[in-house]
Amino acid sequence: MFLKNASVLKTMLLLSLFALSACDNKTEEKPTVEKEIAVAVKVHTLKKERYPIWVDFSGKTQAVDEVMVISRVTGELKARLFTPGDTVKKEQILFEIDKREYQAIWDQKNAILQKDKASLGLAIANVKRYEPLVKEQLAPREKLDELLATQKQLEATIQADRASLETAALNLEYCDVKASIDGQIGKELVLMGNTVNAGTQLAKIVQTDFLYVNINPSAHEVALIKKYKSSKHPKVKVILKGRNGTNIELDGEIDFIDNVSNTSTGTVAMRAKIDNKDHLLFPGTYVEMKVFVTDELAVIAVHPDQISQNQQGEYVLVVNKENRIKTRQVKTSYVNNDLAIVSDGLHEGDRVVVGTVNALRNDVLVTATEVDNPIRTK
Repeated sequence: MFLKNASVLKTMLLLSLFALSACDNKTEEKPTVEKEIAVAVKVHTLKKERYPIWVDFSGKTQAVDEVMVISRVTGELKARLFTPGDTVKKEQILFEIDKREYQAIWDQKNAILQKDKASLGLAIANVKRYEPLVKEQLAPREKLDELLATQKQLEATIQADRASLETAALNLEYCDVKASIDGQIGKELVLMGNTVNAGTQLAKIVQTDFLYVNINPSAHEVALIKKYKSSKHPKVKVILKGRNGTNIELDGEIDFIDNVSNTSTGTVAMRAKIDNKDHLLFPGTYVEMKVFVTDELAVIAVHPDQISQNQQGEYVLVVNKENRIKTRQVKTSYVNNDLAIVSDGLHEGDRVVVGTVNALRNDVLVTATEVDNPIRTK
């Protein structure tokens, strides 16, 4: 009995020792530490560079020269001597107004002039005959004075006749309605056979070899353009966007900047003159315009897509020396579709993240691959 109890006791003791040993082994196990995985990103290392700086605006085209063709006399419109849409030349005859009445008036005025000229000739001859007679006291002085007065009266009458004939000639000439400028003519505004009056509008001519584009930048933008422009007349690119990227692009230059700003809007009137010799753009068209400022300033700049917003303002993501992401708050002095000039927050040598990578935040470990400058130059 004693031996049996001793055997049980020994077994229990062995089990207790095994349990304690298992507990000691469990407490000695160390937790597994997960290895940090680096995120692959693309970066561009900043340096001061000279970029062509263009400022973007929206504007509206305007004809350089535009005139309304009008009738200067009254009469029946007899003929149209152009095709609507034609390019016409200055002094080209566009319309004909019935000339018969004006021709008759001219003939009448001319006949009166010729009659008075004949009378003047007779008066001059009489004066020449009487002058020696009066000198020899063979004819009274009063008769000569009378003849001289008649001569002067006829001379004045002839001057009036000539003026009247000139007016009749002008009216006759105005029956041929001519273009006053070179340009493209529209359709006729009065159909043939109708009677027109002096001042009736007949058609419109616009000069479209060149066009104006009017824009209204802010006074601050104008000040920057004036301060940094590389040339007296900054060049421009005017773009009319079409479907599927079929854009029309024309070149020109700024030819006018107003000397006052609009007190209600704070804008300044500015105008460009563009070459439109192929007549691709029409007056009154809304277009986009890029104004070239300079390419002589060395600046720190990033692509606008690299800039994000948070509660503190604008920021970019940079990769530090330990290859970890850092958020860098920045200030920009100028932004267009292609570049953003950074005035504060970035320095030469900073590696700025290019493109978008999900879940990037401060202190994330990355593997950085250097890529080309994402700013597109023109």
